[in-house]
Amino acid sequence: MISKRFKHNGKSILKLNELQLYIKKQIEREIKEGLYFFEKVNCIVCGGENFEILSEKDRYGLYAPIVICKNCGLIQMNPRMTQEAYNHFYNTEQKKLYVGKSFITDEYFKSQYNKGKRIFRYLQEKLKININNLNILEVGTSAGGILKYFKDKGNKVCGCDLCSEYIEYGKKQYGLNLFVGTIENMDIKQTPDIIIYSHVLEHVLNPIAELNRLKSIIDKDSYIYIEVPGVKYLKYSYDMNFLKQLQNAHVYYFTLTTLENVLEQAGYDLVSGNEIIQSIFKLSLGNNKNYESDYATTISFLKKMEFYRLLPTAYNLKHLITPTLINFLKQVGLYSVAKKIYHKIKTFLK
Repeated sequence: MISKRFKHNGKSILKLNELQLYIKKQIEREIKEGLYFFEKVNCIVCGGENFEILSEKDRYGLYAPIVICKNCGLIQMNPRMTQEAYNHFYNTEQKKLYVGKSFITDEYFKSQYNKGKRIFRYLQEKLKININNLNILEVGTSAGGILKYFKDKGNKVCGCDLCSEYIEYGKKQYGLNLFVGTIENMDIKQTPDIIIYSHVLEHVLNPIAELNRLKSIIDKDSYIYIEVPGVKYLKYSYDMNFLKQLQNAHVYYFTLTTLENVLEQAGYDLVSGNEIIQSIFKLSLGNNKNYESDYATTISFLKKMEFYRLLPTAYNLKHLITPTLINFLKQVGLYSVAKKIYHKIKTFLK
């Protein structure tokens, strides 16, 4: 385990609203009553069973055993919930727990639309192609905000998701071509030019099987865009706090190396990628099913982050230490005096 704070004690490290607290208690009850069943599996990359525990809980304080494979370095939830349990969770509880609202908002859709803009620009920059009049498929589209941006750019779009409420919103409010379900039960008439998996693949129980199914609807010219939360981008995100990145819906936590390992097992080659993670893949011309272990570098990185998150870096001074100091000064009645002194020093140094 990374440290004692990763032990399962039921405590959330996030401030939850009333709806989130209600849903959290509901999930805890369903786990206790066996309605959410957990299963042990071997590592999907190397087939190994040699795991090291990193955490027993997620950021909401829910039971979430997060381990790292000591052979290949893939971080995963194991044991994890079954597909049946996840289907129920996504359709009834996930958005309420994670978003904190019982209904979809225009603000949420707009944030997805802006994400679509960012993905569009990344693809244009890396592929050097005109993304217009193309067939775009998004798997795990939510309400379709990302697809709406691509549609506005003159592309034909379609998407699927397990959350019926969000699918209906995108269809009714924006006339998007969306379906409840997965690529298995979609009737895709034309070969997609670009397939988008934005913060989705980390939710899929067997991404290798998912990517193998994808081969039936794509060809050698199709591009697969995959975006997931990058473990090694932690020094620029989540306050360098790995526990803040953990959530019970995430089955996997990738570095670019471990993501590439998964894609190679499924028969895809990396075209472009970074540790954020934003990446582009295509069908492989060869048959390379080897993997590169990322265990040692990932463990070393996480231990460093656990230490660095407490140091007075520029980020921590602004977001963690300064607010704590201000709150202390207010409590002891010295905030006004300290503020005047601060501004006098700041003016003097200019």
